[in-house]
Amino acid sequence: MYNAKSKKSIEPNIADLANGWLKKYKLDYKLEQEELNTEIDKALNDYDSKNGGSGGNRPDAKLLLQDKNLNFYPILIEYKGYKDRLVKIGANGQVENRTSKNEPNFKNINSFAVNGAVHYSNAILHHTSYTDVIAIGMTGFKDETGKIEHQIGVYYVSKRNFGIGQKIGEYSDFSFLKKENFDAFIEKIKTLHLSQEEIDKLKEQREREIDASLVKLNNDIYQNEKGLGENDRAYLVAASIIATLGIPGEVSPLEKSDLKSSTEVGNTDGDIIIRKIKAFLDKKDLPKQKKDLIVRTLQNTLTTENINKVENGESQLKRVFTKIVDDLGIYYKVGLTTDFTGKLFNEMYGWLGFTQDKLNDVVLTPSYVATLLVKLARVNKDSYVWDFATGEDVIIVTRGKNAVFNRVLKLPQSHKTTNWCAA
Repeated sequence: MYNAKSKKSIEPNIADLANGWLKKYKLDYKLEQEELNTEIDKALNDYDSKNGGSGGNRPDAKLLLQDKNLNFYPILIEYKGYKDRLVKIGANGQVENRTSKNEPNFKNINSFAVNGAVHYSNAILHHTSYTDVIAIGMTGFKDETGKIEHQIGVYYVSKRNFGIGQKIGEYSDFSFLKKENFDAFIEKIKTLHLSQEEIDKLKEQREREIDASLVKLNNDIYQNEKGLGENDRAYLVAASIIATLGIPGEVSPLEKSDLKSSTEVGNTDGDIIIRKIKAFLDKKDLPKQKKDLIVRTLQNTLTTENINKVENGESQLKRVFTKIVDDLGIYYKVGLTTDFTGKLFNEMYGWLGFTQDKLNDVVLTPSYVATLLVKLARVNKDSYVWDFATGEDVIIVTRGKNAVFNRVLKLPQSHKTTNWCAA
């Protein structure tokens, strides 16, 4: 007889019900311990686990489905067996997977089905070439008669929505995954969009998060990694980001597992990072002089003996590289933006010990100031913008409701002190 006060999970029943649907639809799904593909499995293993440990994420079920345009979509499914354990939404209306201190909310990630699935999906965005992921959570309970009641949450997690997860619709089963229904489901996803207000709020949120993450990162390296000066810390962040960006189809991103902490000449962790940076820069349309300057500057830090010295099976460089990727990757691997690069630039400048701040004269225009100036100027998509002191182009790339620039202007070579530019 069903006991209303019982807190026993019925997750096995929920899993059996849902997996039965997948089997009925003749879908090639994989269970918790089974492999889907090397790229996805490695990403799940490298990402922080939903319990707060290192790696070992295992969705209850996972699929890789293809639409009519031959695009692949990872599908990650998490089951729970309690009432009211479908999803935890924060005050901002988003899936609440981070705390007020900008740390992963492992309690929510571990306790709620959708939150766990969104967490797994961000691992895919973070560590693979896939840009669009479907996160599915399902939970249920037995009513007073012993009948199983279930709830399903289906969310779209993408670089387009900053990895936050958008609810797609209401579903009572998994029939939207059936081959004959999947294309229509994908078309529905394509209609999802974020309003300008939602985008602005997300950007503000991300700016606060990036600030907090950069401060934490600098403090962690300063307190725990001896022998690294101010310049070293800034160069290590820059080097790690360049090495892990990658270029689709041309340069693979450097992974944490690629650093072996070897003492072999020419194959130290520093040597490996430098080779990846060179490969990345070689594919960019930069003057050779500038490429050489970047490599030379970073090489001075990356190839020093102390940072590559192996202790307890790990070099200091690999340890710092791991911290940087883990702390910042969530922001730049879901789409490198001017917001991120600007924040990074300003924060790292603050790390440098300029005497009485005389040399630290580079300050980016705050985004809220740029937005105000754009509105006051009443520019539109056909506007030309003349900027006498173009740096990061913060004002130029600011996209308010009335500001989208598409004109690229250049002055003659004789006017080297002035730049015409537009995004």
